[in-house]
Amino acid sequence: MSSYTDCNVDSIMALMGGTIFHFIVGVKIMWGNVAPYITSYLVQFDPEVTYHNTLHVYTAVFLCQALFMYSGGQLEKKIGARATAYLGAILISGGTYASSYCKSISSLILFQAIVGVGIGVSYSAPILCGFKHFKQKGIVTGVITTGTGAGPFFFGLIATTYVNGENFPVDPITGLYDPTTSPVVSRVPGMFRILGTLYAIIGFVGASLLISPSSTDRDRVDETLLTRVENGESTPLNQNKAVDIYGEAIQSAEDETIRTSSRHAKGGRSHQRYGSRVKFTTTHELTTKEMIRDSLCWLLIATAFTTGVSGFYVAATYKNFGQPFLQDDHFITVVGCFGCLSSGLSRLLWGYCADKIGHFQTLELTAYLSPVVLLTYNLTVSSKVAFGLSVCSLYGLWGASYCLMPTIAAFLFGDKHMGTNYGFIFLMFGLSCTFLIDTCGFLGWSFYSLNYVFVAIGIIGALLCSQIRFLTSSIKDEKALKHHRNTSSVGSML
Repeated sequence: MSSYTDCNVDSIMALMGGTIFHFIVGVKIMWGNVAPYITSYLVQFDPEVTYHNTLHVYTAVFLCQALFMYSGGQLEKKIGARATAYLGAILISGGTYASSYCKSISSLILFQAIVGVGIGVSYSAPILCGFKHFKQKGIVTGVITTGTGAGPFFFGLIATTYVNGENFPVDPITGLYDPTTSPVVSRVPGMFRILGTLYAIIGFVGASLLISPSSTDRDRVDETLLTRVENGESTPLNQNKAVDIYGEAIQSAEDETIRTSSRHAKGGRSHQRYGSRVKFTTTHELTTKEMIRDSLCWLLIATAFTTGVSGFYVAATYKNFGQPFLQDDHFITVVGCFGCLSSGLSRLLWGYCADKIGHFQTLELTAYLSPVVLLTYNLTVSSKVAFGLSVCSLYGLWGASYCLMPTIAAFLFGDKHMGTNYGFIFLMFGLSCTFLIDTCGFLGWSFYSLNYVFVAIGIIGALLCSQIRFLTSSIKDEKALKHHRNTSSVGSML
């Protein structure tokens, strides 16, 4: 791996530490695995609690992550990656451990929201630390975010082994474990304490390995950047200024295309966009305020929402949906754990595909596959083989959105304000997903019926992907494309 610094011990340790720390950052996607245990536990205190009610716990984690992602990036700048990660580990492990004392839905939502805050605050710190050591951002994010899938894989197995080692089935009518007689229910507080302790140990070990480059290394980086030309570009890089690879975007020869005004192009900060039927051919750096005024921003948010929300929904409900049909908790747990692993590892695959056929085309491909697989998942739930393949495929397709959206956003709106720009996009994405999944919880429809709703949403997402690919198909800036494929195509910032 080519690096800004020599590939020294500190660099390797930082990369290892980031991967280890991300084991606890991805724990929200194992909610579907433990939801039956937790719901059954809460029923003994409130008989009215259902799976639909506990969906609100899951959305609280995700919402708080979305709300605090930007704050985490700002905090890392002030106190450093290691201290930020320590804080995240305390919140994630503390919120999980404190959940063992909860006896109501409201208190569990509160403490799991603290877990979400911890995830949001610390998610980007290991990645940003890795960026200081290595030039190839895609490889860094790809390696580190594999921990996001690997962590839930192991923690899910540990949770089920402890809570339901005997593989007791749920009641086929209620879909729950009997809160008065099942030993599964009585073990839930212990599960939270074990997980909380493990999160603390793993989080602190990972955070301790996040070593920032020495001042000597940083000086060498600055000196190199002043004289180096990025990927063959002719524009010299100025010290203390972000690289504007968009400032020299190649203009189309077509007279009918909309051009960037000279006033805005000179500053390289803003641009005029297009109507719904007009393609565009250039990209420039945009601030977050400028991006929000751009209709393409909202098209991208709508695309992210409609292509990504199904993954969040399946991650929260696959076990609740499958248990009444399959009656095998261990099998469904293993399926879900491998699904989490698929979500992490698939990002390498989607990044590779993006390098070969393009980011927009890869996102479009996965968007059309997702509703087909979700429909198969709904119609073949009684088959173990079909259920297992469908769940793992849905997790893997879900990973495409994480992998590709940050790169697409950076390509369309620029690198300079990438942190705040994508922070806003992810916030809108998080709010939209939270609203929809919470609405599903309030409606109380069967999971079988809700699956069809998400199939329809997935189809809309696929059509939006086709639209955004069409509108961006005239971009001819191969320098910008090459830059992003070399720096951020394999992984993701979220």
